[in-house]
Amino acid sequence: MALSKSLQSGQVPLACQLCEESNEIKWKCLQCDFLLCTKCQTLHKKVKSTDQHTIIDIKDIACHQQQTKDKLDFSNIPCGIHSDQNCCLFCQSCEVVVCPLCITKIHEKHKMIELAKGYELTLKTVKTFNSDIDKKLVQNGEVLSEIGIFKSSEDSIKYELEKQKILSREKVLMDEVKKHTNKLMKELNQRRRSL
Repeated sequence: MALSKSLQSGQVPLACQLCEESNEIKWKCLQCDFLLCTKCQTLHKKVKSTDQHTIIDIKDIACHQQQTKDKLDFSNIPCGIHSDQNCCLFCQSCEVVVCPLCITKIHEKHKMIELAKGYELTLKTVKTFNSDIDKKLVQNGEVLSEIGIFKSSEDSIKYELEKQKILSREKVLMDEVKKHTNKLMKELNQRRRSL
């Protein structure tokens, strides 16, 4: 009984967002952001105002989202200097995006390339920089490891020196104790003989 109640209050299948009747969703209009059944997809294509809309199979939504994510829009990059302007080129000499005013005032004789190419170059530079940093981190790790080994070796040497000092001191003290013991024994023996 409890299971049937939970199923009734569970997920409800989506209906076509155009006809709101069919539950067999197969398509998505990217511009309208509608999920459509096959019948409505055909009708949607016939409407004059939507004839340029892109309709994709719902199985391809994830792939399309990844492609859209990969395509970058360079048309609305605001200029950092001229707030009323959008950047239109990449100054390769200064490695910055520039608007028309920047080009005429500051970057007139510099080498300019398209924004997309500038983005690719910058991305490549960043990847190279990251790769160099990774290599340096590995090298630093190796150097730290060598320093650790050296420190450990140095600590071992210090340990052995201290150990030798202690053992030498022990020998000196034992020799002193032996001398003192011998002296006492000699005195004791002399006293005994004199009795």
